[in-house]
Amino acid sequence: MSVQEQHLSTLVAEQRRPGFSRLRFTRFVEEQFRTHYGEINHPKVRLLLVLAACGICLSTGYALALSNVSMVTAIFDIVVMLPLLTATFLASFQLERHRLYQPLLAVSMLCIGLIVTSVALRASLHGTPYYFAAIVAWVFTIWLSVGLLFGYAAVTAITISLAYGFGLVYWNFGHQESLFAGAMLIGVNALGALCCFQLEATTRAAYRDKRILEDLAERDGLTGLYNRRAYDGYMERIWRQSRREESQLTVMLIDIDHFKTYNDLYGHQAGDDALKRVAAVIAMGAQRPLDLAARFGGEEFALVLYGQANDFGRNLPDHIRQRVVELGIPHAESSTGPVLTVSIGVSIVTPGAERSLAGAVQMADEALYQAKEEGRNRVVVNESRLTHIQTGRFRAYRKRAV
Repeated sequence: MSVQEQHLSTLVAEQRRPGFSRLRFTRFVEEQFRTHYGEINHPKVRLLLVLAACGICLSTGYALALSNVSMVTAIFDIVVMLPLLTATFLASFQLERHRLYQPLLAVSMLCIGLIVTSVALRASLHGTPYYFAAIVAWVFTIWLSVGLLFGYAAVTAITISLAYGFGLVYWNFGHQESLFAGAMLIGVNALGALCCFQLEATTRAAYRDKRILEDLAERDGLTGLYNRRAYDGYMERIWRQSRREESQLTVMLIDIDHFKTYNDLYGHQAGDDALKRVAAVIAMGAQRPLDLAARFGGEEFALVLYGQANDFGRNLPDHIRQRVVELGIPHAESSTGPVLTVSIGVSIVTPGAERSLAGAVQMADEALYQAKEEGRNRVVVNESRLTHIQTGRFRAYRKRAV
């Protein structure tokens, strides 16, 4: 199996698990999918929320003007429904609130459904049972049209159906009417559940395939690691997330010692094979969904770890260095040792106002420069927030180095 096949993203590897058949990705990918799923459905949901809010305002205002509504109903509409619909509407514009959006949407649809249920039951009591069609339509809308995930749609639609069934029993509707309504609701919910399940499963499959293609496009063709473009985009996103969650970030810059000399001595095919083997070692360090291993180009690599480092994380840079040595790739012209080695610069930072992304990366760059100056085949760590940075020292040095 190639390095690229071994180190496809967490998305590709994890979604082969049985959990996919239960409409569930792994945690990190599930969050991304829910954001994507919301974006697909937001336009029509926003329109529905606006129409519902306008309808409540108009109907409540009209009923109050005619003194044809109880104060309890008016207070519920104004104090509960309008703020709820407004909160759901605003949450649809904030992608970072995807965890809140689905529950808010479900509660909004449930409350609207309960209002429709109340109207339909009262209409039936006054001899107009055809209002029951509104219940059927709303239940089907919840299953298919508002973008609720299957679990939320099931709870919402079934709760509304049970509320209508309770009303039929409580107000002693006729046996024939109750039987007809019950059979209709069971049928509508069964059909809606089947369609909703298939729709979400299809959407998940399409999302998975799209992400697989995107993932492959972001990979370095030789090593299977992420390429420089993917690394740049990832760093921007992960830096913002680290600042938001006040989480630690570890940046490692890894450089193969005397690689130009190795290529000149053994040839480019041997150089490519060496790059693949070193990349496989580096890739093993990116074990969590938010970790990333990338190839800058040439003999340069980066490994970024998100979150507080455990014992393995703190020892990882030296573990990588030792594992590369243990590969035993001969390098007869190296002044560092008889085999191929790497130098590693590490910066450990907690993003904040006093530290920029460029500064964090530069800390790792300076540490790598120091490792090269001190003899290569070693790890240097910069952890202090007050580490002095001499911008560009290693970049300028490397242009002269062999």
